[in-house]
Amino acid sequence: MLSWARWPRAYHDTTHLWACLRHWHVVQDQQPATLDNPHAVALALWYHDAIYWPWSKHNEERSADWASRFILGQGLPATLAQTVHQHILDTRHSPGPLTGDAQWVVDIDLAILGQSDAVYRQFERNVRREYFFVRWPRYVTGRSAVLQGFLARPRIYGTEFFQERHEAQARINLTHALNALAAGSVYGADC
Repeated sequence: MLSWARWPRAYHDTTHLWACLRHWHVVQDQQPATLDNPHAVALALWYHDAIYWPWSKHNEERSADWASRFILGQGLPATLAQTVHQHILDTRHSPGPLTGDAQWVVDIDLAILGQSDAVYRQFERNVRREYFFVRWPRYVTGRSAVLQGFLARPRIYGTEFFQERHEAQARINLTHALNALAAGSVYGADC
């Protein structure tokens, strides 16, 4: 838990963890029996950003390895450790559809994209705070590429549950954020 609260986290922190777990509970309540292994999904969410350094390209791998060590250290099945490990690696958000619980983990992680305008603006401010060390021109280029990558997908969310609830707002939010960067600011920085 302490790892989620470490500097320089501004978005990938305990607030994000709690939001993911709330979405997991909503899925459990509104779509009972939809998850093949709800415990594996929950563990993947607990660990998916447990290690997060904005300058590293290996956060998911390190988080997945940590989760596996924990699960195996508790004497739980190796198949559970392997499943959780893969779910965490899937949060690298490579384009393309996933199947089963892996898609649920990814959609829950991406739920922030489809939240209200006010929540999304805070998200964009927090992402910039995490990447404070990146000079503005390079930040604009990198962040724009990420936003455009999501917008270029036929669907941001792979599950009907999240697609119906968040897709339209996610596209609006991503477009506003991209436009703000093109105009020279972080979306929400004027708030």
